[in-house]
Amino acid sequence: MADIPVFSIQELNFFYGASKALSGINMEIAARKVTALIGPSGCGKSTFLRCLNRMNDPIPGARVEGKILLEGRDIYAPDFNVTELRQRVGMVFQKPNPFPQPVYDNVAFGPRTLGLTHKKPELDAIVESSLRAAALWEDVKDKLKQNALGFSLGQQQRICIARAIAVKPEVILFDESTSALDPIATGQIEDLIAELKQNYTIVIVTHNMQQAGRVSDFTGLFWLGDLVEFGATNKLFTRPEEELTEAYLTGKMG
Repeated sequence: MADIPVFSIQELNFFYGASKALSGINMEIAARKVTALIGPSGCGKSTFLRCLNRMNDPIPGARVEGKILLEGRDIYAPDFNVTELRQRVGMVFQKPNPFPQPVYDNVAFGPRTLGLTHKKPELDAIVESSLRAAALWEDVKDKLKQNALGFSLGQQQRICIARAIAVKPEVILFDESTSALDPIATGQIEDLIAELKQNYTIVIVTHNMQQAGRVSDFTGLFWLGDLVEFGATNKLFTRPEEELTEAYLTGKMG
């Protein structure tokens, strides 16, 4: 990776109380690429993903050792602003979770809360550009006052993606964000991820190895809290270096 990584993870350990969930993770996440995290349930993928924007912080007993550098700055340093972090590192969750409000207010929520603009025309422009980026504008441009919960699950997930985009993040984290969707909606989100990586760094957690193979540039295999192997997706899927990786990819384990 010639470019400076967006994230540099160095000897990361993560604990839930006395239980160690991640052990000695080292990884670099490249700018404007899609990095996929795969592995069986409970192996640490989502825990790791949530470390990248400190979503684990509120969990009682949660503790981090090691470093996660975002463009050279340790996000766990005492002086790192968590609000700034979550603006720069957006997240889309497993199940669509739009607010029970109009589409417009869902997308405008972040810019309003962060005070990015106080002018209606500017906010209108942010909402439109975010919905366009989420490939949803044509579907909802005449329905912006309708409750977001009235749309299909696939559309709801894209509203959530637009909501994440609206605060102008650098990174978007997807935590199994197609697992609740049908195959058509899943394909649409995968196509959208391919478009979004032109402007954003993307990290996805997925149980679906085929999905990782389709959408990602780099893949990491997690197993029992360890990062077993990490590298270019095409190489990892065709010429893995670790026996465990090959066993998992061929279905012999996991």
